[in-house]
Amino acid sequence: MINAVAKGTRKEKACADELEAKGYITRKSIRVKYQKVDFFGFDVMALAKDGSHMLFVQVKSNRCDMKTRDAIKKLKFPPSIKKEIWIFKDRKYFIKEYYS
Repeated sequence: MINAVAKGTRKEKACADELEAKGYITRKSIRVKYQKVDFFGFDVMALAKDGSHMLFVQVKSNRCDMKTRDAIKKLKFPPSIKKEIWIFKDRKYFIKEYYS
């Protein structure tokens, strides 16, 4: 049996590690007793070290349905905040989709 929570946590950590390697300061969403506390529906929040912009990243496995994409597109944030969906493909790499 697959532990979906642990699997998702590993993907979020891989995403945060990649962003940190690019120079971002990151925070991951946390899980509190069977309930996820996230950032406006996103899994990872990253702030550029110079403070110029912020990323909100939704991490998915293999696919992302249109309902989720549309919900992310509709969210309104200031121009300095970027929205991204990272899809972990074939257990090897991320496919990244960018929304402003």
